[in-house]
Amino acid sequence: MKKLILITAFLFSITSIYANPADSLKPKMQLKREKENNWSINLTFSDNGFGIGAAKYFKLSKNITMNAAILFSGAKDDREFDQTDIFGNSVTPYKVNRLFMFPVLNLGMQVRLFRDDVTDNMRPFINFGVSPAAIMYTPYSESFFSSFKYAKAKYTVGGYAGIGLDYMTNKTSGLSFNLRYYYLHLFGEGINSISTAEMKNFGGIYFIFGYNLLK
Repeated sequence: MKKLILITAFLFSITSIYANPADSLKPKMQLKREKENNWSINLTFSDNGFGIGAAKYFKLSKNITMNAAILFSGAKDDREFDQTDIFGNSVTPYKVNRLFMFPVLNLGMQVRLFRDDVTDNMRPFINFGVSPAAIMYTPYSESFFSSFKYAKAKYTVGGYAGIGLDYMTNKTSGLSFNLRYYYLHLFGEGINSISTAEMKNFGGIYFIFGYNLLK
């Protein structure tokens, strides 16, 4: 009787294995999908001043991501300077226009580096792209808000290249640090920020700090 029970158990186990061969070979655990950038909110700092923006990311391959972004920033001529009068008011001698860079559209690619050499939550990258831009200017003689009734703009197309680091803080968000060089140059006549000189170059080095939302 004991032998019969052992033989029956053996045959049952063999039958179960051959009845579900695929299931027996399935891995016990499935790898979790890697979190990637989806949206980001950005702050920029440069010689032109402070700016804000946002970006949307589209994954193309394991290490390459496309992004589309918009940026708003002030701009100024590096030859202008502020003075304070005897009443404590700040004035800028010879200033004729306030300048704004809006919108600056960034259409580019981001390439992740050293995937196999650094920890997953530290993601160094390079990025590059094109940047159509509008340079808007308003008369300095008018008050800040009322001057926008007289706003004018000139347009150009430039580009950028940079290096940076994404840091994943948790499963839903991360931080980004990016150093870029922009080439944004007006062709033809420039714009006068001060009456004594016109300005054509709106590029330079930009530091971009981003808060990333992951998916």
